[in-house]
Amino acid sequence: MKINLFLVGFVVSTIFCSAQISTTRMNDFKIGMLPLDLFKLIGNKAAAIAIDTEFSIVNKGIEYTLYVGDGYLNGENGGAYLKSISTKSKNIKTLSGLGIGSTLDDLWNAYSTKYYVFINKEIEGIRSFSIQDEQNGTILTFELINGRVDKIEINSYNPEECTL
Repeated sequence: MKINLFLVGFVVSTIFCSAQISTTRMNDFKIGMLPLDLFKLIGNKAAAIAIDTEFSIVNKGIEYTLYVGDGYLNGENGGAYLKSISTKSKNIKTLSGLGIGSTLDDLWNAYSTKYYVFINKEIEGIRSFSIQDEQNGTILTFELINGRVDKIEINSYNPEECTL
């Protein structure tokens, strides 16, 4: 009985550890994080977090590319926050269990009935599949090369930042 309970606990923890991407976050990184909170999270791994700068970082064995920029956050202009998170790591998955190497069919089957999705036509060998999360003002995008996910990215698209 103890072995079965241990096994169930191990399986559940493995599932939750691998399900680390949502429409608003990748592991500890969350769209909207302030630079101070981001600096606390990554500590001495970055000398400084400059505004309107994209930088790469490895956190818990996963490489991310982060972008901190100015914009509207919570209805106020001029605040810097984490606007984009991306990865090409195979060690991180979505809550649906998809990640680097998944196919367009995998994405379509998992998300097309639950979310408003966009599929861009292939340009220079790259195709993208995006999920729009209107409630949180984010877009989760899967870039596909040769029919397989090669990069996963979350971007803020705060409607208050859009101008015509």
